[in-house]
Amino acid sequence: MHRLALCVVACLGLVTAALAAAPKEEDVQGLYEGTFKDAKGSGKIEARVVALGKQAYKVFVRDVLPDKTVAKTELDGKTEGEKITVAAGDWAGAYADAAIVGKIGDGGTFELKRVVREPPSLGAKPPEGAIVLVDGKNFDEVTCAKNKDGTPQEWKIVEPGAIQVPKGGMNSKRQLDGSFKLHVEFKSPFMPDARDQGRGNSGVYLPNGEEIQVLDSFGMPSYPGGGCGGLYAYKNPDAFDKFSLASLPPLQWQTYDVEYRVQKADGKLTGKPRVTVFHNGIKIHDNVEIRKDAKNGGFNFQDHGNPVQYRNIWVLPLKE
Repeated sequence: MHRLALCVVACLGLVTAALAAAPKEEDVQGLYEGTFKDAKGSGKIEARVVALGKQAYKVFVRDVLPDKTVAKTELDGKTEGEKITVAAGDWAGAYADAAIVGKIGDGGTFELKRVVREPPSLGAKPPEGAIVLVDGKNFDEVTCAKNKDGTPQEWKIVEPGAIQVPKGGMNSKRQLDGSFKLHVEFKSPFMPDARDQGRGNSGVYLPNGEEIQVLDSFGMPSYPGGGCGGLYAYKNPDAFDKFSLASLPPLQWQTYDVEYRVQKADGKLTGKPRVTVFHNGIKIHDNVEIRKDAKNGGFNFQDHGNPVQYRNIWVLPLKE
């Protein structure tokens, strides 16, 4: 065959391969909203499409009711060539152009479209009197471990205002002995092949040493207190049903807004702190007494070997 003809055939082959490529997993994974209709009725539904690696997915579909959300079904997703199909029981559908459309039994149908939800406090500006811990520019209020040779570790700026948690984690320099409000923004990495605690693991440690877990819990179960927003190892978020319902997909910025209250007697800390925590605007802990006694201390943002990112971290001391 002529050299030019060979080149044309090769180029056409590359174009065909590109057109036949499966959608990127991170583009498929996410929150979906839509409707269903079957023999029992119709209504609104939402779904969490979770990438499991190797182009496989789990799809958690739920009814959306006026006062609560209840489980409806779980679908398995698989990729064949450029096509993604989902199925379980009498549900069967296919993904295309950020939507999943399919049938339920003989005459039922469902349709879901991918949506992006933003936390209401995302980008919240530090109020007057707040101490800015992380803004991606000034690091006077935080410190991190040194390199093995004793030299200072460089802060890794991943985007304007945002950093990747350094090796060994980072600590606030300032110590607090009172009540405060804390705002934290974090982003979980996309790790579809990982599971449970290996999936975007970090944590926000409060002055008394308690940890609010940071993890990619989007459609991923964990042990009690081990999921995103959990009081580590002993209390799940209140918005919890198998996994943290407040969690957003990895690669999306999420927020914690924490109110931490302590008591003092004769000017000294006494008893155990109480915390109220909002995760992406959803209250997940409501004035909960946490386990460890109140003490003077700072904040730690844990390095667990995963490239978790942080930005816009500030704390506002409160009057007793």
